[in-house]
Amino acid sequence: MRRIEELSVVIIPTPITARIMAFEGHRLILSARLPSIPWHRRAVPTFLRALGYWHPLPVRGVLVVDESGNSSATNLYPDWFQDFGGRGYALEIVDRLPWVDR
Repeated sequence: MRRIEELSVVIIPTPITARIMAFEGHRLILSARLPSIPWHRRAVPTFLRALGYWHPLPVRGVLVVDESGNSSATNLYPDWFQDFGGRGYALEIVDRLPWVDR
């Protein structure tokens, strides 16, 4: 049996909501839709860090940013361009999910 070594959190912002999915390996363990504009500018890193406190695995966040530049990511997390991780999490910025074919 393969050991799961990280919790993967996918964040897909849209103009209306932010879809959040957390995976332990291939198993979906959390799915949520939250407002696209959080109340606090540090909501995304705080959320990722909190998942790390809850779950015993390192957290790897993936923020999906539309390659056209019309992304809602700057509303969701205005500081994303400066954040590549922090204490308890890593954050990767991608233009699409690697397992989704166009």
